Amino acid sequence: MFGLFKRRASAQGRIGIAMDRESVAIAVVLRDAGQLRLTRCEVLAVDAAGGPEAMAAILRSAGLPHLPISSVLRTDDYQLALVEAPDVPPAELRAAMRWRLKDAIDFRVEDAVVDVFDVPAQNRGGHGRMMYAVAARRDAVERCAAALSASPAFDVVDVPELCLRNIASGLPGVAGGIALLHLGEVAATVILVRGTTFYFARQMDLQAIQRTAAAKDSGAVVDSTGIVLELQRSLDYYERHFDQPPITRIAVSNCGAHALALMQDLNRDTGFEVTALDLNSVLQCAVPIAPETQAACLMAVGAAMREEHRSL
Repeated sequence: MFGLFKRRASAQGRIGIAMDRESVAIAVVLRDAGQLRLTRCEVLAVDAAGGPEAMAAILRSAGLPHLPISSVLRTDDYQLALVEAPDVPPAELRAAMRWRLKDAIDFRVEDAVVDVFDVPAQNRGGHGRMMYAVAARRDAVERCAAALSASPAFDVVDVPELCLRNIASGLPGVAGGIALLHLGEVAATVILVRGTTFYFARQMDLQAIQRTAAAKDSGAVVDSTGIVLELQRSLDYYERHFDQPPITRIAVSNCGAHALALMQDLNRDTGFEVTALDLNSVLQCAVPIAPETQAACLMAVGAAMREEHRSL
């Protein structure tokens, strides 16, 4: 997404970093004859009171290999909008898109860093080319840059949707299309991918979805009604707007008891093939990755799987 430097040297792998207020997830993915090997996947604690300096100190001491580095924005650090692309030369696209976003985001566009990425042409007569525009809070991008200022290989600030795209593209059966549903702490994200092509993304505010007190094994679970409805709307949009066969496979990120309950509801309510996302089936791993580590490092792994050598 947000390329920070002109340099795009070819590399045999990439490091993905996902920073939170009290921790940082690190993943290292190597490429060998078309195969992806996950050689490192861990979470390190950070002193939240220390700010970017504390994060920078942890990363300096992490012993990272000399590979390009992608950092991932948090969900509250940016907004994603599907908008009609302005009819301008490519060099002027970001500047023109900034003003298209003025009424589509909830913070000042003057305080945003803007980038765009394409989706396939839609089957919508009379409508122009559609693109996804990302408006990131400038202070969030600067925070990433400050934390990684001592790492000369740091070259990209990415967004979770594209990290999830990278993971989904490695899932079995993706050639026929897959919906990947990621359940975070406060938001859920669904992306629709066929092969390596990104078609659609939708975010759901889990705090706005009714929670139930019913217990299943390990405690309360999220009421799945709203999530199932939003997922179905996404699949309906995909079928109406793109000239592609329906997607009938759903992968759900591993996030504990409520993910398992949601999978059961999806199986019952949609009739689709629903499976739990397992990074061990996407990457070669010397040691199997435990479910809790997968949940904590998912975005870092997706960032490390990035293949693009330039920003848009």
